[in-house]
Amino acid sequence: TKADKIKATELAAVHAATEAEARKHAAAHPEVIVTSSEKGLGIAELRTAVLEAVEI
Repeated sequence: TKADKIKATELAAVHAATEAEARKHAAAHPEVIVTSSEKGLGIAELRTAVLEAVEI
């Protein structure tokens, strides 16, 4: 989820709603990672998740 476009007060609710929607789809990644390229939020976590997914 791109946090740059969401108000801070709404972020938790949007994150929860996005995870709930993703759970309905078998092909979706099991974890929704909130990221912000402007603030660097979640970038390290996203990189780690990608590396774990490809088993490096």
